[in-house]
Amino acid sequence: MDHRFSWTLVAVVAFTVSCTGDRAGQGKGHTYRDLKGYFQEELNNINTHKPALQKTIVMNGQRDSLTITKPDSAQLQHLLAPFLEVDLNKPSLQGAYDTILLADQFTGTHSLMYKARNAATVPQEVIMDIDNQQHITNVQMNKHVQNLVYEYQQNLVYQHDKHIRIVTWQKIAFLPARELDVKVLLRHP
Repeated sequence: MDHRFSWTLVAVVAFTVSCTGDRAGQGKGHTYRDLKGYFQEELNNINTHKPALQKTIVMNGQRDSLTITKPDSAQLQHLLAPFLEVDLNKPSLQGAYDTILLADQFTGTHSLMYKARNAATVPQEVIMDIDNQQHITNVQMNKHVQNLVYEYQQNLVYQHDKHIRIVTWQKIAFLPARELDVKVLLRHP
């Protein structure tokens, strides 16, 4: 079988699904999945169950690890802050994203991707894995801001009840670039 044909077919199907998904939402005030509400629920859940946090931080190549056995609510709020500040349903973001849905017909799970139509929209990309009960199991977000004197990139990964990773890179004109990589494992008793 010619592999070019299969890739072309996949691209056409993905394009068709994404285009029909957009038109369906335009007439009735398109809303996106409520990530702000989801992360607020996750924060409340983590705050209630108080799992130990195994945290590894790498800053410009320097590595440090620590375990927080009983995190307080301020630590948890700070940890999830980059996720909590994303609200795709703000009026200013209405219609700002193309929606692509990739479904697994065998398991009932699917991936939902929001891709910004404009490079200035932040975040530029959000990918969610959703189980067959419609619960979000994994969220990935990519942010990028660039101008003449400043460049900033942040990649966020949240795996429900297991793992958080935040990689931040920034470069200010005439200064060396800085990178911060924070990995947190949630350890339940």
